[in-house]
Amino acid sequence: MIPKKLPYNKFLESFKYAPRLAINLLVTREDGTILLTKRKKPPFAGSWHLPGSFILKGESLMDCVQRVANEELGLKVKNATLVGVFDDIDSDPRGHVVDLVYQIRPGLFKKAGPFQPVGDSSEIKFFKKLPKNIGFNHRETLKKLGIR
Repeated sequence: MIPKKLPYNKFLESFKYAPRLAINLLVTREDGTILLTKRKKPPFAGSWHLPGSFILKGESLMDCVQRVANEELGLKVKNATLVGVFDDIDSDPRGHVVDLVYQIRPGLFKKAGPFQPVGDSSEIKFFKKLPKNIGFNHRETLKKLGIR
């Protein structure tokens, strides 16, 4: 089975029936900075967030991690570590989401040069201090992971 995305109206409808599983990437550098992307489209257009996507039917967790890294950041990931699972019942206006956060550290991905926005991101940036406008439950998620 080849994983594929649902048509947008079916995707939104799916939230009525069950929580959706999402993969989010925690990309950090040795200097403690964290990579966030700025969303182009609703919900939370113009807000910063962890790069991520929903798992597709028939897609393994690591295949989703690799797809997110490629689609959102243009990265090829060699390895990632699950660092947390977070329940987001009501901060995403579309519905209940369960986030699986995978960390990618320097040396675990191949990337030369600066990150250029791809996919649903308008900007990609490393932060020493978290910005004010963070969408979804990602500020709370980062706090639980010890990042402020």
